[in-house]
Amino acid sequence: MAARFQIGSRSGATFRDTENGPVGLAGREKVSVASSRGGFYGPGTAAEAFDHQETYLRAIFGFMGVTDLTIVRAEGVALGEEARATAIDGARSEIAGLAA
Repeated sequence: MAARFQIGSRSGATFRDTENGPVGLAGREKVSVASSRGGFYGPGTAAEAFDHQETYLRAIFGFMGVTDLTIVRAEGVALGEEARATAIDGARSEIAGLAA
């Protein structure tokens, strides 16, 4: 994932260099990210402190100037078929709500 963002983070394309440091150029963009994880790392969970995926995404998109970022999670997909199906169905419903 990091390599893709390093390729996409280019001066003049997603940010510009100024005397005061870089300024993001994607501020008017709305970004939605769909992610899946085997366990539960979202807000309020016991493993929240170990969530490096979303903190990285928020940091890199923030660097690019994106302020409207939505992350849809399918968590617990490694905890059995029922948990997987429930997580994916929930994420699909959330995505459908975003598209409406």
